[in-house]
Amino acid sequence: MSHKKSISTVSRANEITPFYVMELLEKAKELERKGEHIVHMEVGEPDFGTPSAISESAIDAIRNNRTFYTHSLGIRELRETIAEQYYKTDGIYVSHERVIITNGTSGAFLLLCAVLLDNRRTLAVSDPGYPCYKNFALIVGSKVIPVHVDENTSFEVTVEHLGVLKKTPDVLLISTPANPTGNIYREKTMKDLHRYITSKGKVLIVDELYNGLYYKDRPRSALTVSDDIIVINGFSKTHAMTGWRLGWMVVPEDLIRPIQKVAQNVFISPPSISQYAALKAFSVKKDLETMRKTYLKRRDFMVPRLKAMGFDIPIDPEGAFYIYAGIDKWGIDSMEFVERALIEARVALTPGYDFGSYKAGSHIRFSYANSLDMLKLGCERLEKWLKTLK
Repeated sequence: MSHKKSISTVSRANEITPFYVMELLEKAKELERKGEHIVHMEVGEPDFGTPSAISESAIDAIRNNRTFYTHSLGIRELRETIAEQYYKTDGIYVSHERVIITNGTSGAFLLLCAVLLDNRRTLAVSDPGYPCYKNFALIVGSKVIPVHVDENTSFEVTVEHLGVLKKTPDVLLISTPANPTGNIYREKTMKDLHRYITSKGKVLIVDELYNGLYYKDRPRSALTVSDDIIVINGFSKTHAMTGWRLGWMVVPEDLIRPIQKVAQNVFISPPSISQYAALKAFSVKKDLETMRKTYLKRRDFMVPRLKAMGFDIPIDPEGAFYIYAGIDKWGIDSMEFVERALIEARVALTPGYDFGSYKAGSHIRFSYANSLDMLKLGCERLEKWLKTLK
């Protein structure tokens, strides 16, 4: 991939762009195929296996021949289980009918964009932020408004950010805990955003995929602020179920039927085996807590270690398993930095360009979804390599 071409491509807010972390992963895999050893700090995928109770539930479903299409919105048992979980954790009553099971959270984003957006409407997303959000909007012909956030607001989108836009976006999509920065939105910020957006007749969507991966106080769902906020969540990150491709969303009643009509045509139904497996997902609390505490240990190792090397980390991650770090010290664009780190240090990282255009050339993302031993080795390799750049 050409460095100059890559930068010019990713700088366009309203053009579908490559997912550079996947391209770098593929390069790393090719090096591994040739016998090289690579330390992976690029991919946001848990290194844990799926908890055994969940896998056993899937095996039982296969043995019982539960391999047919399900209801287009998901099996009732799982929708009820998820609704009950909101009551158990946050004391919120959610009708199971408002819970829609999707083909991964990506399926939820696609369905929502298809229903809420078109070529006359706009989607606002944080920059830096998860790269696929804008691409889902662009697929349906919508315009994307990047909202530049930094450490001055702890990487939160605020009402002040929205107030300086020429036009209020039709949909605001935020994530908490966030990718790539790991910040968690304060409840006051969420309330202010909801009040502002709804006063304009617009829609707020909150991606809570990493909600179970927190390192201090457990964040409450945005549904505690208002039940007209659309919430997206899933099993991939917290339950180590990336390949099962299963997520969900909670939507207002008036959106259920429009979403269902699109889902019936695009997906027919969520994957049956994954749904029956997920019925056990909320009964493996010990496994989930073990994973959460392991990520915390890794974060507590990585943050001071990277700072000691010279990386700029203005706020410590509060959730997820990412660190968004500044690389101004070395005077190298992030795309060149990660490509050289892969080839010269045998460490795979992600360039800031994957997460938007704002300060993208001066930042990279570390994922600590890898063993502590591998993270230590990766840091040793990086430290040795960085000394050659001075």
